[in-house]
Amino acid sequence: MVNSDDTRLTTLAELRRTYPNTPFLALGQTIWWDEPMKAVLPALLDLGGLGGQLILGVHDTDYFAKLHTRLPGESRFELLPHNDGRTRDLWSAAGEIAQLFGSECVPTRHDLVRHSVALRPLMDNRGQGRDEFLDTATEAWGWRGLVYFGSRDTVVSELGLAEVAEGIRTMLAYGFDGTTASIRTHRIAENARAIAYSLTSACAEFCSKAPGATLPELYRHLYPILMDLVRGNGPTDYTVTSTSDLLRFAPDTAELPRFRLLHRFLDPASAKIARTAYDSAIHGSEMYSLERFGTGAIPFDVIVPGKGRGTLRITLRAIHIETPDPIRLPTRKPIKDVVSLAHTLANELGNDLVVVGKAVALVSMLSSEFIFVFSEEGSGYVCRTRAMNDALARAGIAQSIHPILRLHYRTWDAADDTPTEVNLPEPMIEPFGAPSLAMSELACRWRDVVEAQEHRLRELAALRSPRRLLAYLALSRPEQWCPLIQQYAECTLAILKIREDGVLFDDSVRRLHAELRLQRDRIRRAEAAMSAHYRSVQRWDPVEEARRTALGAEVRTAHDSLRRIKAELRRARKARRDAGRNDHLRSLRESRRAIELTAEAERLRLVRNALLTSRGLRHANHRPSAWWLPMIDPSGRWFERIVETTRVYVEPLISGP
Repeated sequence: MVNSDDTRLTTLAELRRTYPNTPFLALGQTIWWDEPMKAVLPALLDLGGLGGQLILGVHDTDYFAKLHTRLPGESRFELLPHNDGRTRDLWSAAGEIAQLFGSECVPTRHDLVRHSVALRPLMDNRGQGRDEFLDTATEAWGWRGLVYFGSRDTVVSELGLAEVAEGIRTMLAYGFDGTTASIRTHRIAENARAIAYSLTSACAEFCSKAPGATLPELYRHLYPILMDLVRGNGPTDYTVTSTSDLLRFAPDTAELPRFRLLHRFLDPASAKIARTAYDSAIHGSEMYSLERFGTGAIPFDVIVPGKGRGTLRITLRAIHIETPDPIRLPTRKPIKDVVSLAHTLANELGNDLVVVGKAVALVSMLSSEFIFVFSEEGSGYVCRTRAMNDALARAGIAQSIHPILRLHYRTWDAADDTPTEVNLPEPMIEPFGAPSLAMSELACRWRDVVEAQEHRLRELAALRSPRRLLAYLALSRPEQWCPLIQQYAECTLAILKIREDGVLFDDSVRRLHAELRLQRDRIRRAEAAMSAHYRSVQRWDPVEEARRTALGAEVRTAHDSLRRIKAELRRARKARRDAGRNDHLRSLRESRRAIELTAEAERLRLVRNALLTSRGLRHANHRPSAWWLPMIDPSGRWFERIVETTRVYVEPLISGP
């Protein structure tokens, strides 16, 4: 009997009553992140006696990793950090890992500048190169992504385990070793090392027994092991599959509900509406509209064994698959439905093809048969998927799509009964005011610390002048910054004194400029008078000749005075420049600039730490690496508390009326 006071169980019970035969689907690209945390769902279903099937899916139809910049390194696989410098476009999903408290939280250049960090002067005045400085300043803490440099077009489902095994071992060593080294409680640290060894050994054993296997096969083998490790003594009847199995497209699968959306884009009665709905949904994002892929493109890719993945285009007389080596299959008549498409593809390319929707379409495809289980913040495309579905519904195209089930963990709060003491990462030491603490203490304090760091970010953003920044820094470390404030003030006063001495030169320059203007006016008047006299004389006599001579002398005298004033002005300007170029003044300015840059470097450090602490902890709170739990708390109590505190809610994929 479901406890009516437990809204989580009543939500799940209502979901089970509405869709009694629909399995839950947890689909993720890697098992080393938060996917095994979805063991919370069967625990809640068992708690309410609600039943239900959970399918664990390895999402293996995407590319292994993407990085447009080739970094130095001899290995085909490189374990790289993510930053807003040379790896800003890094994307690694099937090969990513994070140490305890780590996350792919990048303090971007925009974030730093938005909080008043003088990034460009710092880049120009550091000993290291600009690239190295940016990489360090914007690097996500405690996260690494495995990147394959052999080919950018490698789909995960085809990545041979023999090729990637060494990279996976390196990745696990980074995550496991960094986490176990942070555990200060000796007994717990020993247990964590044993868990790390068992998981690494399980990987090695599978690689040894199945040298011809693929990376998804390794993940499918280890997925239930990790789920059970996280949950402890829970049931082990998870069904494990992969996206490539779920979306195998052949004559025997084409009419499954998961391919109905594909049919909408093929059927002439709905194709135009469907294309418009898709393009409208992705408008304003970085995703390409369908026309960018070519004539007849639809938002689906085909994975052809041995040839890769490419966008599907349907034209009047051919099927096109834009794999690295494009495929064109002529057709006798236009393809108008999924059955004819499946038969044509099977006849030419076999029965092992996979048709996978592009990001916005994929969720709708699988939600037609499954209830997707997402963590909070999981899948940033859902809002656009809903927009596409709403547009189809408004056009009268019927759809049967299950809602999403969201799991909102309170990971750090749930550690309130976990006494294990851990070392904090460097960015979190100052915010927490200690190099280490018990997880139970972190559970009580982390929200206040996050709030304090967000307040600090607002304060730092408001500090626009060097004096205000120095005064702010002196509040927390007077012994370090008060002497620098004094030195800065002394340099400023000395510079002002030199400038005051230079006021005489400024006055002289201003006076000479005024005289220059007056003299030019005098020349213009004298020359105008001489010209007027010349034009007015009808007959030249001695009187007029004398008058002309006098006017000419006046013009020459005025020009002589002009030359004298210009010479004086040049001397005055040179004296003023020399006064501003003396070694003492230069030294004062350099000293003051050095203090300003020291303060800016400290601002950068504080902003970076505040961002990594506030955003990083919030992100990891919603999406923790599941294997952290048994390593930090082998008793299983941390997981139990997460089950007790997790909030669940339903998110529709079609808006209500």
